[in-house]
Amino acid sequence: MKWRLWHGRVDRAIRDLGQLLERVIYLRGGGEFSVARLHSLGSQLLTYIRSNRGAIINYGKRYRAGLRVATTLAESAVNSLVGKRMVKKQQMRWSPHGAHMLMQVRTADLNGELRDRLRAPFRQPEPNVPPLLKPRPPLLRAA
Repeated sequence: MKWRLWHGRVDRAIRDLGQLLERVIYLRGGGEFSVARLHSLGSQLLTYIRSNRGAIINYGKRYRAGLRVATTLAESAVNSLVGKRMVKKQQMRWSPHGAHMLMQVRTADLNGELRDRLRAPFRQPEPNVPPLLKPRPPLLRAA
Protein backbone atom coordinates (compact mmCIF):
# COMPACT_ATOMS: atom_id res chain seq x y z
CA MET A 1 0.00 0.00 0.00
CA LYS A 2 2.77 2.41 0.97
CA TRP A 3 4.64 1.79 -2.27
CA ARG A 4 1.52 2.34 -4.37
CA LEU A 5 0.72 5.61 -2.61
CA TRP A 6 4.34 6.80 -2.79
CA HIS A 7 4.35 6.26 -6.56
CA GLY A 8 0.96 7.87 -7.20
CA ARG A 9 -0.94 4.67 -7.91
CA VAL A 10 -3.91 5.74 -5.83
CA ASP A 11 -6.58 3.81 -7.73
CA ARG A 12 -4.65 0.56 -7.37
CA ALA A 13 -4.08 1.26 -3.69
CA ILE A 14 -7.81 1.77 -3.19
CA ARG A 15 -8.62 -1.42 -5.10
CA ASP A 16 -6.03 -3.50 -3.24
CA LEU A 17 -6.99 -2.15 0.18
CA GLY A 18 -10.66 -2.83 -0.56
CA GLN A 19 -9.84 -6.42 -1.50
CA LEU A 20 -7.74 -6.83 1.62
CA LEU A 21 -10.57 -5.55 3.81
CA GLU A 22 -12.98 -8.00 2.15
CA ARG A 23 -10.63 -10.86 3.08
CA VAL A 24 -10.32 -9.56 6.64
CA ILE A 25 -14.14 -9.64 7.00
CA TYR A 26 -14.01 -13.44 6.72
CA LEU A 27 -11.50 -13.55 9.59
CA ARG A 28 -13.74 -11.41 11.80
CA GLY A 29 -16.03 -14.39 12.31
CA GLY A 30 -13.69 -15.61 15.05
CA GLY A 31 -14.36 -12.46 17.06
CA GLU A 32 -10.71 -11.64 17.66
CA PHE A 33 -10.08 -8.10 18.82
CA SER A 34 -6.92 -7.66 16.73
CA VAL A 35 -8.71 -8.61 13.51
CA ALA A 36 -11.56 -6.22 14.28
CA ARG A 37 -9.03 -3.47 15.02
CA LEU A 38 -7.20 -4.19 11.75
CA HIS A 39 -10.46 -3.94 9.83
CA SER A 40 -11.39 -0.69 11.58
CA LEU A 41 -8.03 0.96 10.88
CA GLY A 42 -7.98 -0.33 7.30
CA SER A 43 -11.45 1.11 6.70
CA GLN A 44 -10.35 4.47 8.07
CA LEU A 45 -7.30 4.44 5.80
CA LEU A 46 -9.46 3.56 2.80
CA THR A 47 -11.84 6.43 3.59
CA TYR A 48 -8.89 8.82 3.94
CA ILE A 49 -7.35 7.75 0.63
CA ARG A 50 -10.68 8.05 -1.19
CA SER A 51 -11.37 11.47 0.30
CA ASN A 52 -7.90 12.81 -0.52
CA ARG A 53 -7.40 11.06 -3.85
CA GLY A 54 -6.70 14.29 -5.73
CA ALA A 55 -4.24 15.62 -3.15
CA ILE A 56 -1.97 12.57 -2.87
CA ILE A 57 1.42 13.45 -4.31
CA ASN A 58 3.42 11.14 -6.55
CA TYR A 59 6.65 11.28 -4.56
CA GLY A 60 8.43 8.85 -6.87
CA LYS A 61 7.91 11.21 -9.80
CA ARG A 62 9.04 14.21 -7.74
CA TYR A 63 12.14 12.32 -6.58
CA ARG A 64 13.08 11.34 -10.14
CA ALA A 65 12.60 14.97 -11.25
CA GLY A 66 15.02 16.15 -8.56
CA LEU A 67 12.34 18.00 -6.58
CA ARG A 68 12.12 18.16 -2.79
CA VAL A 69 10.38 15.19 -1.20
CA ALA A 70 11.11 15.65 2.50
CA THR A 71 8.66 17.39 4.81
CA THR A 72 11.25 18.63 7.28
CA LEU A 73 10.43 22.30 6.63
CA ALA A 74 6.75 21.75 7.43
CA GLU A 75 7.56 19.65 10.49
CA SER A 76 9.96 22.29 11.74
CA ALA A 77 7.30 25.00 11.37
CA VAL A 78 4.80 22.88 13.27
CA ASN A 79 7.25 22.21 16.08
CA SER A 80 8.29 25.83 16.46
CA LEU A 81 4.85 27.42 16.15
CA VAL A 82 2.67 24.94 17.96
CA GLY A 83 5.07 23.14 20.26
CA LYS A 84 5.50 26.03 22.67
CA ARG A 85 1.77 26.69 22.99
CA MET A 86 0.65 23.08 23.33
CA VAL A 87 2.83 22.35 26.38
CA LYS A 88 0.73 21.65 29.47
CA LYS A 89 2.80 23.96 31.69
CA GLN A 90 1.94 26.98 29.52
CA GLN A 91 -0.51 29.43 31.09
CA MET A 92 -2.44 29.85 27.84
CA ARG A 93 -2.68 26.77 25.65
CA TRP A 94 -4.14 26.38 22.20
CA SER A 95 -6.87 23.89 21.56
CA PRO A 96 -6.10 21.27 18.91
CA HIS A 97 -8.65 23.01 16.63
CA GLY A 98 -6.96 26.39 17.15
CA ALA A 99 -3.54 24.91 16.38
CA HIS A 100 -4.96 23.31 13.23
CA MET A 101 -6.43 26.62 12.09
CA LEU A 102 -3.08 28.36 12.69
CA MET A 103 -1.35 25.76 10.54
CA GLN A 104 -3.90 26.40 7.77
CA VAL A 105 -3.00 30.10 7.81
CA ARG A 106 0.74 29.41 8.00
CA THR A 107 0.55 26.94 5.10
CA ALA A 108 -1.41 29.41 2.96
CA ASP A 109 1.21 32.06 3.74
CA LEU A 110 4.12 29.80 2.78
CA ASN A 111 2.33 28.76 -0.43
CA GLY A 112 1.70 32.40 -1.36
CA GLU A 113 -2.09 31.93 -1.21
CA LEU A 114 -2.88 33.89 1.96
CA ARG A 115 -3.43 37.29 0.30
CA ASP A 116 -5.89 35.84 -2.23
CA ARG A 117 -7.72 33.85 0.43
CA LEU A 118 -8.12 36.91 2.64
CA ARG A 119 -9.50 38.93 -0.28
CA ALA A 120 -12.03 36.25 -1.22
CA PRO A 121 -15.57 36.85 0.06
CA PHE A 122 -16.36 34.98 3.25
CA ARG A 123 -19.16 32.47 3.01
CA GLN A 124 -20.69 30.67 5.92
CA PRO A 125 -20.84 26.90 5.31
CA GLU A 126 -24.37 25.56 5.33
CA PRO A 127 -24.78 22.99 8.11
CA ASN A 128 -26.26 19.64 7.18
CA VAL A 129 -29.43 20.21 9.16
CA PRO A 130 -32.89 19.24 7.86
CA PRO A 131 -35.06 22.34 7.13
CA LEU A 132 -37.52 21.41 9.88
CA LEU A 133 -34.81 21.64 12.53
CA LYS A 134 -33.20 24.91 11.37
CA PRO A 135 -33.74 27.73 13.86
CA ARG A 136 -36.03 30.53 12.71
CA PRO A 137 -35.77 34.21 13.61
CA PRO A 138 -38.18 35.19 16.43
CA LEU A 139 -40.26 37.50 14.21
CA LEU A 140 -41.06 34.74 11.75
CA ARG A 141 -42.19 32.48 14.58
CA ALA A 142 -44.51 35.14 15.95
CA ALA A 143 -46.11 35.84 12.56
